[in-house]
Amino acid sequence: MGVGLKVLFVEDSEDDTMLLLRRLRKGGYDPIWERVDTSADMEAALDGASWDLVISDHSMPAFSSSAALGLLRRKGFVDLPFIIVSGQIGEDAAVAAMKAGAHDYLMKDDLARLNSAIERELREAEVRRERRRAEVALRASETRFRLMIEQSPLSTQIFSPDGRTLRVNRAWEELWGVTLDQIPEYNILQDPQLVEKGIMPYIERAFAGRATAVPPVRYEPEATIPSVSDVAHRWVQAFIYPVKDADGRVQEVVLVHEDITERRAAEQERRMAEEKYRSIFENAVEGIFQTTLEGKFLTANPAMARMLGYESPEELLGTISNIRDQLYVVPERRGEIYQLALRESFVSGFEVEMLRKDGSPVWVSINARAVPDPGGDIAGYEGTIEDITERKRAEEALREIREAERRRIARELHDVVLQDLTYALQSMQVLKRIPEGAGRADETERQVEALKRAVGGLREAIYDLRPESVRERPLIRAIASIVELNRQIGEGCEFELIVDDGFPVDVSGPSGVEVVRVVQEALANARRHSGARHAVVTLGATDGEVLVEVEDDGRGFGPETSYGMGLTGMRERVLALGGKLEVEGREGVGTRVFLRVELAVLTGEGAGELSNT
Repeated sequence: MGVGLKVLFVEDSEDDTMLLLRRLRKGGYDPIWERVDTSADMEAALDGASWDLVISDHSMPAFSSSAALGLLRRKGFVDLPFIIVSGQIGEDAAVAAMKAGAHDYLMKDDLARLNSAIERELREAEVRRERRRAEVALRASETRFRLMIEQSPLSTQIFSPDGRTLRVNRAWEELWGVTLDQIPEYNILQDPQLVEKGIMPYIERAFAGRATAVPPVRYEPEATIPSVSDVAHRWVQAFIYPVKDADGRVQEVVLVHEDITERRAAEQERRMAEEKYRSIFENAVEGIFQTTLEGKFLTANPAMARMLGYESPEELLGTISNIRDQLYVVPERRGEIYQLALRESFVSGFEVEMLRKDGSPVWVSINARAVPDPGGDIAGYEGTIEDITERKRAEEALREIREAERRRIARELHDVVLQDLTYALQSMQVLKRIPEGAGRADETERQVEALKRAVGGLREAIYDLRPESVRERPLIRAIASIVELNRQIGEGCEFELIVDDGFPVDVSGPSGVEVVRVVQEALANARRHSGARHAVVTLGATDGEVLVEVEDDGRGFGPETSYGMGLTGMRERVLALGGKLEVEGREGVGTRVFLRVELAVLTGEGAGELSNT
């Protein structure tokens, strides 16, 4: 198979075209070809395919080689070989065609050198294309270089070998506040400030052909550039390097300035920030610490020392050599932190009981991260400690209240419900042996009353246990469920739920159960003890807090009324959530219970979230 060659023939004679094709095949080519003989056909062929060669007759009835050549150039095919093969063409016409851009011409009766001419022109066409690509690449490279220099954030100044400034970029003008035409006489090799500051040896080294870094210098612009008078003094770090030709001769010298004035100012700010951090460290409310892996304090702030009962951080650091053995009530818990740090790298909200200097316990919440050494192994810890003793006490009190509630429910079921059910059962058994009469009817009535009391007791027990079944439900649905349950069992009292716009509808979790318990207790008091005819629960939210209000129109209570288990339980629940509770009662007017809790606590993101116990 021959060499592939795509040929466009501009020829009105089909026989002459076949003759040319035979000559090409004999020369070892396998042509793909098309014949055109009008301007329109040639333009369509050029648009529809790519060609390696155009062979054109010189003179045709509707077209000519000069017209074909002109069309080829207009279409942008400047490198496509164009060979004229004609039956008759004068010397002058051939010379004119070559001047117009034709690459060769042959006579149809002498095609001996056709294939060699094609081979030569294909080779030269590739050379032209490569040269053109190289020129384009060079222009693109030069453009990129100019753009790179011009758009570089670093000040760039280019000198001739004798020290005169040839070019500068925009960053240079912005750095020094001057344009190149304002300093036509400036010569870097004659700058007295560079001599004074000991920089000239670095400059001369670059002009001698060696790249060099120039140490940071505080420049006085008005001295360096005489025409400048309003530019502030600047700290500048520079790098200077020569640009050499193929023979190693220095053609230009490039000086790149980096304005480090802001960096030096940032270093000053960093020093001030360190002083500020030190102030925060010394005055923080939370304890701040650093320890070794073995458990020895490296640093501790005054709050940390006070929290553990020491007079000063120095006393704490000097006394505690092993945190696990000297501070942890349960030493093994330090191992838990270590394992968490290995797995998580950061430990958040880890709660542990420690010992103060006097031996009294203190509950703390630790937020710490593992500090790795250069090899990636844990070298120690750093973090903060918060005293949560009061919260722990509130949680313990809440657990006691929960246990008391469980015991109360169990006692009521045993002492009331079970007794009534037992009586009803025994009475039914006895009733079978009692003859018909008035006594039988009275006993039946007593059975009914006992069963009614038992049903009521069971209903109350279910009501008290209800919040545990809504732990995973959205808070709004859980409260709605409690309100609806009160409607069903609270005869003579109307219960209403109002939800303000913006109340989060998807809040759920263990902490929400405590809010439901507070609402439940407030509604139970309204239903059982206040004689209220109307009770309203209102849910709202503002500034990242959830607001819950329970208000009734019952008999209320006076200032001398002592707190019962129910009100105490409500306070302990809200305290454990880190929230606030207000209870207002006016005798004969009604009672208002109002609580606010951070939304983050109810979503499980806050520190006050309770455990499920």
